[in-house]
Amino acid sequence: MPGQFSPPVRVSLGRAGNVAHAVTSPEKAAEILLTGWPVNWTSKHLAARKAVLQAMEGAYTAATLARAREAFAEAADEAGILLPEPPKSVARKGFRTPDWNRRRPRIKRDG
Repeated sequence: MPGQFSPPVRVSLGRAGNVAHAVTSPEKAAEILLTGWPVNWTSKHLAARKAVLQAMEGAYTAATLARAREAFAEAADEAGILLPEPPKSVARKGFRTPDWNRRRPRIKRDG
């Protein structure tokens, strides 16, 4: 889908900061920056607003999306609402999923 952040920027909002949002587009970032920002606006907040609006006004290019995503993430980090990215996997390195469809050897029984 055009105009998507990759990977999404995860932020926590709500009264107690207990509502997590995965911000995947400049439109969602603009909505949060303008209506749901939990702290006073700073220079990083203003820079994020400008970058997000530039991405929305022009064609969605990789460069404008990357700038908007980075500026939004920096502003969210400064505001204390940026959540860490979830791990790619919780399995240890080298772990292999068993092949459950493989035939198992038959056990010979005496008797």
